[in-house]
Amino acid sequence: MSAVSPNDRGAERDALGIAALSPAYVVLRCVVRCQNWLMAVLLLVVTLIGIRLLPHAPLSQLAPGSTAVYDDRGRLLRLTLASDDRYRQWVPLAQMPPALVRGAMLHEDAWFRWHPGFNPLSLARGAWVTYVRGGNRQGGSTLTMQLARLVYRLNTRTPGGKLRQVLRAVELELCYSKDAILEAYLNYAPYGRNIEGAGAASLIYFDKPVAELTLPEALTLAVIPQEPNRRAAKTDEVQQHYEKKDRDESDVINARLFAARARLFKRWLARHPEDKAAASLMQLPLRLRSPSNLPFAAPHFVEETLADARLTGTSAPVLNTTLDLDLQRVLERQAKNHVEHNADRGVRNAVALLVDTRDLGIKALVGSADYFDGTISGQVNGALAKRSPGSALKPFIYGLGFDQGVLHPQTVLRDVPTAFGPFAPENFDGRFLGPVTATEALVRSRNIPAVYVASKLKSPDFYQFLKDAGISRMANADFYGLALVLGGGEVTMEELAKLYAMLANRGSLQPLRHRVDEPRMQGARMLSEEASFMVLDMLRQNPRPDDTLISQPGGLPVYWKTGTSWGFRDAWTAGIVGPYVLVVWVGNFDGSGNPAFVGVETAAPLFFHIVDALRARDAQMREPARAMPENLKRVEICLASGDLPNAWCPQRGMTWFIPGKSPIRVSTVHRPVVIDTATGQVACPPYDPLRTRTEVFEFWPSDLARVFRQAGVPRRAPPAIPDCTTADDDGQAPQITSPVRGATYTRRASRDGAERIAFNATVDAGARELYWFVDEDFVGTAKPGEPLFWQPAAAGEYTLRAIDDRGRADSRRLRVDVVQ
Repeated sequence: MSAVSPNDRGAERDALGIAALSPAYVVLRCVVRCQNWLMAVLLLVVTLIGIRLLPHAPLSQLAPGSTAVYDDRGRLLRLTLASDDRYRQWVPLAQMPPALVRGAMLHEDAWFRWHPGFNPLSLARGAWVTYVRGGNRQGGSTLTMQLARLVYRLNTRTPGGKLRQVLRAVELELCYSKDAILEAYLNYAPYGRNIEGAGAASLIYFDKPVAELTLPEALTLAVIPQEPNRRAAKTDEVQQHYEKKDRDESDVINARLFAARARLFKRWLARHPEDKAAASLMQLPLRLRSPSNLPFAAPHFVEETLADARLTGTSAPVLNTTLDLDLQRVLERQAKNHVEHNADRGVRNAVALLVDTRDLGIKALVGSADYFDGTISGQVNGALAKRSPGSALKPFIYGLGFDQGVLHPQTVLRDVPTAFGPFAPENFDGRFLGPVTATEALVRSRNIPAVYVASKLKSPDFYQFLKDAGISRMANADFYGLALVLGGGEVTMEELAKLYAMLANRGSLQPLRHRVDEPRMQGARMLSEEASFMVLDMLRQNPRPDDTLISQPGGLPVYWKTGTSWGFRDAWTAGIVGPYVLVVWVGNFDGSGNPAFVGVETAAPLFFHIVDALRARDAQMREPARAMPENLKRVEICLASGDLPNAWCPQRGMTWFIPGKSPIRVSTVHRPVVIDTATGQVACPPYDPLRTRTEVFEFWPSDLARVFRQAGVPRRAPPAIPDCTTADDDGQAPQITSPVRGATYTRRASRDGAERIAFNATVDAGARELYWFVDEDFVGTAKPGEPLFWQPAAAGEYTLRAIDDRGRADSRRLRVDVVQ
């Protein structure tokens, strides 16, 4: 190894010294020396970013909120209290007016965008004024600190409480953005009494959403939170700023609030000189509505809508409903007047419901005559109560009958005493009309024809139809039997309205809607378009109960039906007018009866008062345009029988007819009879044209002929047909009415010989004798309309036959059981 000279060592030391003096070397040495501090700073930055990025509960969830319920035109129906009994309506910052946002920051915290949650200068000034000078207490709180006090319920009147407030404010700044904090402050700020947040304050004080505030209103809300209980208080004296000699100024903003707003506006102009023209607006009277004057409209509807939102999990700060406040007031006024005018008859309560058939939205709902009357249980929503509908469901029985080919609108039905097994219904008036058309039977609400049609329904029967329509809480079919036709079941008013809306929509059933955002469901086909049209055409012929011929704009018809429950407990009227379904009910919520509770006498007048009020409100009200059903025809019928006319039918008319469904046969009521001119008796063939004449007689079945006699209606009896004539194939075969088809008769062994079974049948007018057979054994003979009693020898199954003297027959099976 070679030796290093001293000169070489010196040169090396000089080179190192020069390198140590370079900038890069200096920086490197600083990094090495300060690496701990740099790591600490970096760790702090990462920690802060991590805290911000960690999931945090939204500030909107720190306190419960109110719900604002609006009608279909944006008018407030109710602002509910939150679960902690405060009015609090959360509004996103983007929907806050800029004037309110900037005004709040200008008045409360001008450095909000820059401080870390607290302002040291403001805190020092507040401490100096409060504790050193002994002046009025000043907190020096920022918006973030105020938010911390509100959401964490802090006591900040002590130094320790103030320190906790600062720490909480810093925590909020670490976890949330400035916009989120500002949004929360504006939604939690106190506005006097139990009002929190600008959203609720705007609705309560100014009756408008916060986004619609004017500059004077926005600045008013900006200054209230600083002294909410004083500045939002009512004034006690006439303010010198307003010339209001003839007005009640109890709600005018007080002097303290007026002065605070004026100071803020002065500062506002310094930053926004373009608003100088608003100075005159700041001098105008400004009223703050008291929370006690908040709207409380349509209470039953609002409560039902809120309950439904909670049940379906669709609650929201704002609920926009289908209700029309103007129509609501129409129904409320008419219901109140009706109750007042009929108080002497014991009428104390009424319920009404109006539904728009175009979108199934509920437009008005009066759940009771007076929500605040405890004597009638006024807070109960009568539209949701299960009640017997009486005859209000009869239109749907006829609609099913049309679809199943049982009848058409002019089919002649028997309104005569009839037993349907153990069920023997009667009419409301206790009378029988004999032959009535289906239209007349529905309009006059005859029970026997409706039960007969229901007894002929197969798939679906009336019970299954109601089940498919969503009628709730129904017992099994055997529980009701045919009594379901006459109101033996129960429906709510809303369920009944939905069924009538189905008729208006040509057989398509859809659920009712309470809210605008509820989607319209696909309709379920319950009746054909043709059947629905025919039912409406029948209901259109129902005359008004007051016999008032009120001009109908454009011939606007009313399709309506009444119902009266057993024991006079419920009086109903339901119908369709223009685009609406209207249902009214009169009765007592406790179920007590009243002879005045008759549908046509008590409910129908209220129904038509509302109809007239709707017409007066909108003279242009029209039915929605709907096309005529394609598979519907007009055919000629014989009015006496409702069947196709034969050559001898003297009076003919037209009816609607569904090809392939509606029953079709030739009428047999009018028949020609050849009379001997010399004797006046029926002639025997061959007929001499010079000595005979032909007369047309009405051949009515025996049950209808009996009703005619009982009613005193003259009917020329057809002559007896002698055996010399040929068999009359035009006549009707007997129809056994007793025993009932499919029935089982049970007799006691101890009463052997004492119990007999009645045989009876309806026969053609040309029949004079009826012969009864059990199996192959002849039992006896009876005149038309007369019963024959038979005593079974033993238990078992038998075949019963009835044969008239023209050879026409009917039969059915009969079972007899014997019990000890």
